[in-house]
Formats: sequence, C-alpha cells, structure tokens
Amino acid sequence: MESTIDVLRRKSDWLMTTLKVHPKKEATWQITVNFANYACLCGTIADLMKVCSAVLQSEEPYVSSLVENPAIDVANILELAVQLMPHSEAEFLDEVRQVLNEESIEQLPAFNYSKEVVLEKKAS
Repeated sequence: MESTIDVLRRKSDWLMTTLKVHPKKEATWQITVNFANYACLCGTIADLMKVCSAVLQSEEPYVSSLVENPAIDVANILELAVQLMPHSEAEFLDEVRQVLNEESIEQLPAFNYSKEVVLEKKAS
C-alpha cells in the first residue's frame, strides 16, 4: 500500500506544474506566460502600469469585503511589469534603427505599417 507522502509526490509530478525551478538562480522559481505577439505583451505591460497609476492617484480603491487581504501591492505589480518588458528586443530595435538610418531612404518600404507618421527625408 502506498503511503500518503508517496501519493502526494506522485500527484505533485503532474499537478504542480506552474512553478519550475529557475535553472540559474538559487531559491528562485519561474513560470511561463504566453502572449500572442509583442503587441499583446506591451499592452499587458501598459495595463499593469495603468492599474498602478490609478491606485496611486486615487482614493483607496473599493475591494470587496470578501477579499481576505484587500491591500494592493503596487510595488509587486510594477516588479512584474519590469520583468515582462522585452529589454533585449528593445536593444535589437535600436540597432535596426541605426542600420536603417545608414541605408538610403529608397530602400525602405513605401507603405508605413506603424501608427506613427514617418516624415520623408529630403535629399540634401
């Protein structure tokens, strides 16, 4: 007959899958968060920042009395937002911009896919 601890160990292998031991940091766990694309990731980061801004700028927000600990930990939300930020991708985009600025304007696509208005460079 299996002991209770053996049953718990066996079940934990397939039921406790959200947190995984971080491969490089001792006493640290990690989770995987999936996003459809960078726009969704950045939208989530912006929403986290908006929540923090709203909490900091307004009176005490209403939280149901059924919630055990109604305090909102803004520092924790901001820490999550910082961890979600695509830092290496931002560095890559800076390098792409530098390369594109070195290239001739004729080599750039005619259509602007961004929401920003791109001003055409005048030939000197």
